[in-house]
Amino acid sequence: MALYSNTGTLTVTPIFDFAQSLEFMRGFSPTSDEQIVTNTSLTKAIMLGERCIAFRVEDAGSVEAPMVRYTLFSEEPLDEAIQKKAVEQISFFLSLQDDLKSFYAIAQQDEDFAPVLLRLYGLRQVKFLTLCEIACWSVLIQHRAMPIARKMKYALLERYGGSITVEGHTYRAFPAFEQLGEASEAEFADTIKNARSAHYLYEVVQALSRLDEHFLRTAPYDEAEATLRAIKGIGPWSANFILLRGLGRMERLAADMKPLQDARKRIYQPEVTLEQLQLRYGQYIGYWSFYLRNAS
Repeated sequence: MALYSNTGTLTVTPIFDFAQSLEFMRGFSPTSDEQIVTNTSLTKAIMLGERCIAFRVEDAGSVEAPMVRYTLFSEEPLDEAIQKKAVEQISFFLSLQDDLKSFYAIAQQDEDFAPVLLRLYGLRQVKFLTLCEIACWSVLIQHRAMPIARKMKYALLERYGGSITVEGHTYRAFPAFEQLGEASEAEFADTIKNARSAHYLYEVVQALSRLDEHFLRTAPYDEAEATLRAIKGIGPWSANFILLRGLGRMERLAADMKPLQDARKRIYQPEVTLEQLQLRYGQYIGYWSFYLRNAS
């Protein structure tokens, strides 16, 4: 069927290299089957309430004067409110408003880290696309191999998500809280074939569907973390993971410390402690860890 399309450009805070974002998404296992990444563009689908739309983002600027061009694809015309919501979500997903100048100023004075910065110059964190997706993934991936978690995630996507075909390719969108909030625990168990995970999935979906995402993005970190940890199925690791990789809270380190420590040892001498690095990078320690782990 013929699709409607809307196009425009997204404002981006310098410094930004869209090629770095594409390279990150090319190797990001949790969503590897849900999008098409080329040398110049990313195309994937998203649920906005009950609407499934696809979006394509392409580079339209330079690293120092960045701009991203977008195209929205839909089966029905999109009103201004939906277009605005889509554009805001895409911008947040790609972290286009993150200002890394202060982080870069610190990193350039770090002789051990400077080569990492040079290699990944312009990289921004690409988040999970929605809070619902990362919350569900945080349940599915716990104590489970990646291929099994991905199979469970795809089962949720297939049963509850949306789909849209663009230029002959069908893109599937992970369901939103509007879809998953109607599912029972028994339905989740039937879908993912694991009763324990289905129980936690149900609790997390029900609780988060009633929470204000803006609060989680902007509240003092400890308050936001405590709110998440009060939800059955979300522990210390999951809360930190959701805040960091889903909501862009970069002021804390990732809770999964072993890979980070291993990466640190490849860059720094043993006498350089993590505590020292936390003091050096302050509120940008999350970005420091994001770069460090991507470099390795």
